[in-house]
Amino acid sequence: ATEMSETEVFFVDGAVSTQVEELARVLGTEKGVENVEQYVQELLGRSDVTSAIVSEGSGGVLARLSEERLEAAYNQLFAIAALDGTTVDSIAETVAQDIAEHAENGIAGLRVLNSLYNVVKRGGARAAVFGGMAKLAGRTQTAAALVGVVPRVVAMVGEWEAGADGLAALLALRNTFDGAQLGNEAYAVELAYLGVSKAEDVEQTAEVARRAIVRFANLNGVCDVDALAGLATVQKLGQQQKLSTAGDLLETMLGSDFAQWQTYATEKQQELAALGVDCDRANDKMRLLTLASLASERVGQAIPYAEIAAAIGVEEDDVELWVIDVVRSGLVQGKMHQGSRTLVPSRSTFRRFGNQQWQYLALRLDEWRVALDALLPVVRNAREVAQQQANNSAGQARVTIAE
Repeated sequence: ATEMSETEVFFVDGAVSTQVEELARVLGTEKGVENVEQYVQELLGRSDVTSAIVSEGSGGVLARLSEERLEAAYNQLFAIAALDGTTVDSIAETVAQDIAEHAENGIAGLRVLNSLYNVVKRGGARAAVFGGMAKLAGRTQTAAALVGVVPRVVAMVGEWEAGADGLAALLALRNTFDGAQLGNEAYAVELAYLGVSKAEDVEQTAEVARRAIVRFANLNGVCDVDALAGLATVQKLGQQQKLSTAGDLLETMLGSDFAQWQTYATEKQQELAALGVDCDRANDKMRLLTLASLASERVGQAIPYAEIAAAIGVEEDDVELWVIDVVRSGLVQGKMHQGSRTLVPSRSTFRRFGNQQWQYLALRLDEWRVALDALLPVVRNAREVAQQQANNSAGQARVTIAE
């Protein structure tokens, strides 16, 4: 896993000339030059020594070093850049690209790029390094090492303020997770992309949105449709008619019950298949969403298993399994009563929270207020009775004492 923090510490010994000499010797040896000593002296004499070393080490000369030597060599390079007055930011993109394309050990390469990320200051440079990490992880099948950064990607992109470069880095990460079949993580990155994108590149943003919609339909463990449909960028793309069939799919999953979904899925079977929708998985998701919607309308009320079975198109004996699934998904909380074969939901999540849901919430609040108003006199009367009984008991006690 990577840890990205603010730091600028290089653990190296010796002056910059010593670092240059050692690294130049490594370069000369790896490049197979005939006179290594002459090669070292030529590099030592360069006024642009950092740029020269970066150039000489490109094409995988440094990036293909063994795991044991890789980090030490790049640590020296970063130290040289810092010590000779060259900013590390100025070489970050070139170094990141070279490691991403040529490093043979993915984990070692990611450690180097993580160190580089932590010392660069400019947002664009950070975006480039992060993109290099994503590409390297994809090429070397080490995507799992980047899973830990997913919860932070939105904040990181905001820190970069890198515009298109930041979005490109997110796409690289999405593609890496895709290649590793990490669908949940790829979907989270797509949400992050759509959340920060201003849709300057409309076609690219629309492509990401369409893939996110299909992924939502296919992922078993993701049920918060409003997290996607509620994004301003997605709504804008829908208004611009840029989402085509995927936009219809999203609206259907957002507002339909299971029966309506079945009608839609049957009519659009070929279009959905072409889009990449797994209709069996989408059917299961719509059952969960329909059950959650039913529960949201009946919070605190008993819902018979037979009614649930009819709503989601399953046998009544299978209802408890679906209730367990919808509770596990976080959409509903409640209790099942096997004796009465009912579900009493205590909480449920709306798929969409708009005017209709606000009106429903206002109605429920009015009902609760009326119930409380009716309950207050009962509570007040009970308190008065209790107080009277307490007073009577105290009086009897005083009389007994007087006798």
